[in-house]
This record gives sequence, structure tokens and C-alpha cells, in this order.
Amino acid sequence: HVSSAIELGYRHFDTAQAYQWGYHEDEVGEAVSASGVPRADVFIQSKIHPEDLGYDATNRAFTVSLDRLKCDYVDSMLLHKPRCWPGACNKEPEGTWQDSWRALQDLYASGKARAIGICDVDLGLLDELLKQQQKPHIIQNWMDPFHQDKDIRKRCKEEGIQYQAYSTLGAQWVHFKGYRDNNPVFSHPLLKEIAQFHNRTVAQVVLNWATRHGVAVIPASKNATRQRSNLHSFDFTLTPEQMATIDSMDGTIGNRIEVRNKVGVVFENKGKDKLETYWMS
Repeated sequence: HVSSAIELGYRHFDTAQAYQWGYHEDEVGEAVSASGVPRADVFIQSKIHPEDLGYDATNRAFTVSLDRLKCDYVDSMLLHKPRCWPGACNKEPEGTWQDSWRALQDLYASGKARAIGICDVDLGLLDELLKQQQKPHIIQNWMDPFHQDKDIRKRCKEEGIQYQAYSTLGAQWVHFKGYRDNNPVFSHPLLKEIAQFHNRTVAQVVLNWATRHGVAVIPASKNATRQRSNLHSFDFTLTPEQMATIDSMDGTIGNRIEVRNKVGVVFENKGKDKLETYWMS
């Protein structure tokens, strides 16, 4: 599917070290290497797995990525998550995202990473990132018509950071929010109406809308037909009214997952120091 994307004209490839989450750096490396397209014409972005947080661990993981990608540099390297959580990591990280950020700063200074960034950023984390020696070039967060992440997008614009959106076409709702049987992005009547008006697909409308807001999009597809369709999302213009309609959808749907076996717990910290509490079930 990477080869078909290259043949269609794609030149930006977003991958990651997390094979268990469906990423395959080696496939990107093989396809780009075999394509004959000059390396300078391709933008390759990967991500450090959260289990490799830590200065030395991040440097080791970066070297593995270069080997898999068959490159001597990457155009962008992100931290995939700022922390680990139960089930996400197979080992305890050696350090923190701050330690990994120092490693990325050094890799950026050396030219081995042409840009650096991080995923899943809230306002508090962004404040911390802006205090580092090198602020991020890219922030990659979840954004779609119902989850528009406006506060982070606004801060990124103010700070000159490129906001990059994942799951723009509704994947988070399908896989994690209880809409497995009905992607709310593709089925929303207003989005379908706008798509019909332009004789386009809903996916093309949503990608067009996001890029009109200055957002970089990275739609994933293994299907060559959909790859071709997504690539041709930018040769029509949404009206100001249509942009406003989609903008107004933010926060209009919620989580469908039913929470069962609820337990109420109250913790009281009688000490002077801050206490970090974790709940596992």
C-alpha cells in the first residue's frame, strides 16, 4: 500500500515504531527505497514508542528507526506519547518525555532529525514544551469535525508550530468511543449534504475543511482507490457557510461506551507532599 501511494503521488509518510499499533517502518523504508523517487523529494516521519522514553533509550530507538527506514536522517521524529500506561508498554521506560526531548533536541541539532515534535498534547504539556531549549516543530493530535481541538490549534498557530491531525476521518470514534457500527463522520447528514453539493465524498470534504484551517492531515488507507480519492481533496472550495457548518459540529456527539460496575472511591492525603494515585482494574 505504501508503493501504491508513492505511485499516486504521495510524498509524506507518517509511520512509527509501534508495530503493535499497526505501524510498519520497514515497509515504508522498503517502498521508498525501491521507488526510485529521490530521498529529498520524500518526507518521512516516525515516532518513538513510549516504552523507549529516556535519553539513551530514545537515541537507541532512533538508530533502529533509521535502519528500518533505510535512511541516514528523518524529516520529522515525534514522541508517540508523553508517557506509558498499563497495556501500552512491554517494559518500564528508562526515563521521561523530558529526557527523550533532550535526545530529540540533540538529534535535531545534528541534522539526523530535520524536525521534532510530540503527539497527544494538552495545554499544560504544551506550556512545558515551550520552555524547552527547542520548541516542537510539529504537534500531532486527534482532530475531526466533532473533536476539533481548537485551543491547542490556536496555541500552535500563535507559536508557529505546525498542527498535524490524526484520525481526521472519524477513526477514534469507531475504535475507542463506541461507534464501531457507524462512523459518525461518514454518516452525518450535513457532511453528506455538503459532499453531494460538490459531487465529492465526505472524506474529501473533511480533509478539505481541515487543511483550510492550516492543519496538516495524514489520512491512512491501504486501498489505492481511497488513496487516490483522498489525494484529490483540495481542488474545490467549501463556501464560508459550509466551513461554518462544519466548525459548529465540534462537541456535538459523545462517547457511546457504557461504563459498568461503577465504583466510587475517595482518597485523602494527610501528608505534606503531593501524592500520585493510580487506579488499575
